[in-house]
Amino acid sequence: MNSIKTLLISSILVVVSTALTISLLEIGLRLFDGSDGWSETSKANIIRNRVFEYDLNGLYPSESNKVTYVRNEYGLRDNCSNPSEISILSMGGSTTDQRYVEFDSTYQSVIQKTLRDKISNFGCVTNAGVDGHSTWGHLFAFENWFSLIPEMSPKYVLLYVGINDAYFSRTSSPTYGYDNLDRDSFKGWLKQFRIVQRLLPIYQLIMQINTNRNTVYGGHMPSKFSLQDYSVSTLHPDTKSLTLKNSSAFRDRMVKILSYIEDMGAKPICVTQPHRYVIEIDGELRGIDNMLGEGFSGLDYDYSIRALNNVMLELCNDYYLDLYSQSYKENHFYDGAHTTAKGSIYIGNLMADFIIAKYSLEPYN
Repeated sequence: MNSIKTLLISSILVVVSTALTISLLEIGLRLFDGSDGWSETSKANIIRNRVFEYDLNGLYPSESNKVTYVRNEYGLRDNCSNPSEISILSMGGSTTDQRYVEFDSTYQSVIQKTLRDKISNFGCVTNAGVDGHSTWGHLFAFENWFSLIPEMSPKYVLLYVGINDAYFSRTSSPTYGYDNLDRDSFKGWLKQFRIVQRLLPIYQLIMQINTNRNTVYGGHMPSKFSLQDYSVSTLHPDTKSLTLKNSSAFRDRMVKILSYIEDMGAKPICVTQPHRYVIEIDGELRGIDNMLGEGFSGLDYDYSIRALNNVMLELCNDYYLDLYSQSYKENHFYDGAHTTAKGSIYIGNLMADFIIAKYSLEPYN
């Protein structure tokens, strides 16, 4: 009995001392961590001062099996020497992030090279895309991230959005559109603590080294769809009502985002996104079965994203570029939505042509 009592007391002492130590560390970090605001950005998976090497093995054919992925001290992916050089700020989720595309083949790099050939004093194009972000995340960026970047004053903000917002589950959930690692509310709660924020880079590095691509970034996996996979020809009974609600909420967020862009002194470029979850067979549109889960197919997803595209057309008007309706090749994608290097180069050229034609280079004359 005495040994049990001793063990119990020892356990309590360990728990109490551990809790006290953690509490003192948390208090110390809050007192000495400063109030520059950067700690807040970790809640939205914004990575700073990190270099990752991603394996392309089996994802899509490439001259190299590796992609070197760099995020600078401001959390941006670019080769700008200073934020004051940024002429175009691109925003979006994983299709903007393009972590499995080498930097020189990203659509941002293609736009930058093309515009520099046309405009002698053109600056650079930066990539503020974050894997998993939706318009919730873009609002977070304007409200908590971009103001921390000194001298950043872009002429254009390129919004490559819709893919993540089209999921019905995001209709009433005010998340930042995190990837699967961060949607859980308990993890979101943990991220409020400075200790956790300090440990996040170590965690991300361990995950990057020791876990395979598919389990970490669920969605980044090679998908070869056959005609038989497109088996659904009718919408789910709830799709239209859910889409109406979702697109209305999306519209409200887009209005706020466009207002932030105007306050920044920039012009928006609203770009729709392609996907491969539907195909036309014998004049009939068909979708991938259960693509969204819970019985919602690629057809339901396509209905949703087309509604969001209409919202962008309404709000952005002359600043609207429709990439959803463009023609694509099989080798432009490695799954249902993410582009290969060839796909990123292709859409980068389309974006660059749009910017040159639509704006006649007036801001640079």
